[in-house]
Amino acid sequence: MTKPIRSFRPHRLATAVLATVLLAACQQPAEKPAEGDPHAGIELPPGHPQIDLSEGGVAAQAGAAQHPPVISLDGEGLRLIDPDSGATRPLAFGVPLDQLKLVTEKLKGPAETGRAEECGAGPLAYLSWKDGLTLYALDGLFAGWALDESEGPSAKGKDGKRSPKLTTISGIGIGSTRADLLGAYDAKIEQTTLGTEFNAAGLSGILDGTGAKAKVTNLWSGVNCVFR
Repeated sequence: MTKPIRSFRPHRLATAVLATVLLAACQQPAEKPAEGDPHAGIELPPGHPQIDLSEGGVAAQAGAAQHPPVISLDGEGLRLIDPDSGATRPLAFGVPLDQLKLVTEKLKGPAETGRAEECGAGPLAYLSWKDGLTLYALDGLFAGWALDESEGPSAKGKDGKRSPKLTTISGIGIGSTRADLLGAYDAKIEQTTLGTEFNAAGLSGILDGTGAKAKVTNLWSGVNCVFR
């Protein structure tokens, strides 16, 4: 007796089609980040919280539930803090200068730009604001920052309002006392050619005296134009 020919079963056809679709999906090129995306080029550790740097997030209206991120000083660059959730994200040394400029100008308004030629590490491009903050870039990458006594209490942001006073996440900034500094960090303080100099957690700075009430006049981290 002749055996009947087995037909191709529908579930086998479905399996073949699915395999073809999955193969095609794997071969698709990776999606490119949208132009002007403030997150592009800023790598975050897996699971690190995102902070909204979109136009809507940064330009949140007064009284809205969402507020613009706050810039904090850090021994490894800058840190952005979401005032609503408390989440933070690094804007670390090594970020491309154009990316750094995009993000910081969204939060602080237009920067003065230029190039410092007489620096120990070589010529440094910089972004600076009237609140005393200067960001330095070496070979096109964020390399350091410096903060000194400003022309005013703080610079105006994009919305015309005063930006918060710049400090570390522990609250240390220009005007902090030596007692404040030692309360926040295990700082090493010594007399150098710059004066009463301190180093703590990747930060360096100058105090205007040696007593407990001596105040911080300068802060910096990373590559800088500090002349000894």
